[in-house]
Amino acid sequence: MRKILTIVGILTTIYCPAQTEKAISDSAKFNQHVIKNTTSFIFDGQKPVGDGWASLEKQFAANQFVAWGEYHNSPLLSQLSCYALESASKYGFKTWCVETSPFVASELMRIAKTKNPSDSIVEISRDKGSYGTFPFFKTREDAQMIVAANKYNYTIWGIDQEYQMAFPYCLAKVYNAQPAKIKAQYKAVYDSLVARWWMPKVKLLDSLKNGIKQNNLRMVLDDIKISRTIYYEDDAQMRATLMKKNFYNYYDNSKSKNEKVFFKMGANHLAKGLNLMTHLYDIGNSAYELSQHNKTNFINVFFVNRYTTEKGKIIDDLENPDNEYPKEFLKLYDKEKWVVVDLRPLRIRYSNDKTLTEDTYQIIYKYDFVVVSPEVMK
Repeated sequence: MRKILTIVGILTTIYCPAQTEKAISDSAKFNQHVIKNTTSFIFDGQKPVGDGWASLEKQFAANQFVAWGEYHNSPLLSQLSCYALESASKYGFKTWCVETSPFVASELMRIAKTKNPSDSIVEISRDKGSYGTFPFFKTREDAQMIVAANKYNYTIWGIDQEYQMAFPYCLAKVYNAQPAKIKAQYKAVYDSLVARWWMPKVKLLDSLKNGIKQNNLRMVLDDIKISRTIYYEDDAQMRATLMKKNFYNYYDNSKSKNEKVFFKMGANHLAKGLNLMTHLYDIGNSAYELSQHNKTNFINVFFVNRYTTEKGKIIDDLENPDNEYPKEFLKLYDKEKWVVVDLRPLRIRYSNDKTLTEDTYQIIYKYDFVVVSPEVMK
């Protein structure tokens, strides 16, 4: 009995300090690992320079699918994407997947081959409001991307819905491609569609479709019909399903099942697991699972923008109680540099002790890199 008590006393002496030692909070763990896994690069519109950029470039060598989850309508990010397209092409990437419809993607490729793509893009969106005719492809900086894509022989895959602002453009393209006889026969139908372009009647779309023979243009009218339903019903599930359907249509008809694809889309669409906003399985998760099936790799990058300008006033997302981005990442902002955090080593066993915000836990497990931009968005 005395021997047993002695052993218990020794074990108690050994193990009690470990039990009473204060646990390291998630925020402390996060800060320790961020310091070790953060690099940066400088980019002023010319070639990006720095270890952070080298880290992003390496991903094109190691992965079949590389996904850049952007904040939209950034001139600087469009310029940076030109260098990404160049870098990716060196590692066999010839496909660029974007947040447009299939028809608009084909139009972007056509425009890229014209004498002056920048003027064409700007003209198409002139007087069309802040969204333009083709959202995310409306400025000279955006046009630089399609020029780069053409230069490096990319095929553009547009996997999204037809955006409402593009309805009149698409309808005009379909109608004007018809012989004079068909145009005369369907002029009243076309005029009625254009008169209510933002929500065209299905029976009129079907009527025009039945009168034309070009299969690609018939598909444009189908896309408008699907998209009007997505808008009218605010149906995120239908949109996510459409994105995956369009992607697999392209993928199944590609030359190789190991086709390398560079995605540049809104960050929420590219999450592993559930989309953070819609809580649906989106295209990012599909690409991730496809890479697992192919025994290749998928990497996704979450771009963060801290400062925006509204009515001449600079808005700091860090001070916003309804912040768009996790505060832990906003704090990494550097006005001179793009800050790159490799999240993969951060996936240690966090206890979810609430010392990190919930959205931070989500980002750590749904994305592989975070890039904090120095840009002040206008």
